[in-house]
Amino acid sequence: MIKNRMKPQLYRIAAFPLNIVVLPGEEVPLRIFEPRYKQLVNECMESSLPFGIPYMNKGIMTEIGSEVEIINIIGRNNIDDMVIMIKGKSIFKTKDFFPELPNKLYGGIVAEAILNDFGTTNPELAKMVKALKLNLSSDLGTLIISHEINMLDVARSLMLKSEEKYQVLTINGKTAKEQFIINRLRFLELIKNQENKLENNFQLN
Repeated sequence: MIKNRMKPQLYRIAAFPLNIVVLPGEEVPLRIFEPRYKQLVNECMESSLPFGIPYMNKGIMTEIGSEVEIINIIGRNNIDDMVIMIKGKSIFKTKDFFPELPNKLYGGIVAEAILNDFGTTNPELAKMVKALKLNLSSDLGTLIISHEINMLDVARSLMLKSEEKYQVLTINGKTAKEQFIINRLRFLELIKNQENKLENNFQLN
């Protein structure tokens, strides 16, 4: 098992390539049925270690990946297939990939921590987040306690598809990232307005 104590800019971590992007703070269930990933999960749980999910886009491994931790096992059958709940910790770039580690069934990667600034003070974005009452924090809900908003928190609350999360992470320039998020917020606003109209029409009838 690759250990990850103090995370430098470059670090090694066990790898489970998948076609999903898990943003920091996001929780998703994951089905485990291949022997190599059963081994990975069991060893990560025994050692309380995270693992990496390099993002597979149309069968091709991209540079972008998610570091996740295992929260718990939701279910397990008699042949040791599992459904686990994982939580996103951070985002990385894959610098090197090893399909199989020594004496292991699973692979690993050399990862580079993404240190990009996803903070924004865009007033339109902040106004829409408040108006739509997006849950940016499990503790604070829609409350924004500083002048800056993390765009990854907004992306997580929008429940974007993995392809869209990948776009957010790979778009060049803060202004372009802000515009991408604003466009998704406008779409959500449109959907909510339509739902309200339908509800009002139903009550009138």
